[in-house]
Amino acid sequence: MKSSIFGTVVVPALLLQGVFSLSPSIDFSRSTTAIDSSVAFETTTADFERHSPVGKDGEGLYSASTKGCFDVIDTATPYVMQAIENIPSAKDSSNLFTVADFGTADGGTSLGLMAKIVQAVREQSGNADREIHIHYEDQRENEWKSVFNHALGITQVTDAHGKILPTLRPDESSGVFVSACGIGFHEQAFPSKSIDLGLSFTAMHWLSQAPNSLLGHPAMHASQSPTPPEAERLQAAQDWNRILQARAKELRPGGRLVIANFCKSKEGYFLGNTDVGANMWESFQICWDQLAREGLIDEEERLAVSFPNYYRSSQECIDGVDKVDGLKVIECFEKIVRCPYREAWNDGNVEDRTAREQAAWFVPTTRTWSESTFKNALKPHQNKNAIMERFWSNYVDLVTEDPSKHGMDYVHTYLVIEKS
Repeated sequence: MKSSIFGTVVVPALLLQGVFSLSPSIDFSRSTTAIDSSVAFETTTADFERHSPVGKDGEGLYSASTKGCFDVIDTATPYVMQAIENIPSAKDSSNLFTVADFGTADGGTSLGLMAKIVQAVREQSGNADREIHIHYEDQRENEWKSVFNHALGITQVTDAHGKILPTLRPDESSGVFVSACGIGFHEQAFPSKSIDLGLSFTAMHWLSQAPNSLLGHPAMHASQSPTPPEAERLQAAQDWNRILQARAKELRPGGRLVIANFCKSKEGYFLGNTDVGANMWESFQICWDQLAREGLIDEEERLAVSFPNYYRSSQECIDGVDKVDGLKVIECFEKIVRCPYREAWNDGNVEDRTAREQAAWFVPTTRTWSESTFKNALKPHQNKNAIMERFWSNYVDLVTEDPSKHGMDYVHTYLVIEKS
């Protein structure tokens, strides 16, 4: 057991032996060969596979492995509190106050904020018993068991600094009600004029369709290109309009949205690629290419990774809001949230951890959201799970060489939007 500012971390059992266990069904000792860049890439048309969670539903692996998201939400929290002060229905002590968390994942990273919202609404209305309804929204395949485990206090959630977060509903008299919605946020998910406060953190970059413009190219993500692929840009604009039109219908008059969207900043920074440390996407490419050198994937698979998401610029976010009747941007700013895993290592807060243990602690935060896209690049005959274990083991090896360089900085546009 390792203790740090992040609380208790089970490095050897959970990460080194579990997440990175290698399957014996593939011979990883075979001699390596150079990547054959002369192989022609044949574009294939495949069914779009949505992002799927990593880990067993109920385990809450996303929140346990994605500590940076807690800091992203902490950055948004003052703006959420300010939004509550300006929502007319928050002052009405007699009516139910309704919150929607769009793209909630396993519900753990927003748990602390939800507790603060309950307290703030009750203080604002002067009613300590005011009923609050929290809707958790995500795709149908989401980790719904984990959501309820977290919201109901069955599974404890620890934030990025080791603090245990309170449960929303300690007993049936709490006046807090939680429910789940499996309609994706690209559509209207809740009845018209039923939501007082909408939230979304690190979710709305996922596209409803996968243009796959990067198939056959070494780049994996649209943000790696100085000029984003037109198909991804157009799909993202269309999706953003659909998202905002849906939220405009759901919000009550005077209701507000607080959204943290992954962005490509004015400086050209984006997730995992800032002014500090190694470029995460280049690290991905090194480890993926290594699979080809080892003969585990062919050239077509090497060039078949195309992430179905898009990091909008702040201006693209604002322009989208301006096109939707009834919505107005109240606040918009960009913010880099540094990777807590790299910061802990560089600040000396994990002195008893080896470089390899640090690598095994950090890498899962990149795996929780990306594995399904990498796996989708592999052909049907492949032992996909075994190859993915090898890929992540490659990444652990790379990070072990110098943990001080490796992290996943978050780059977001934070938006506060009002419904007139």
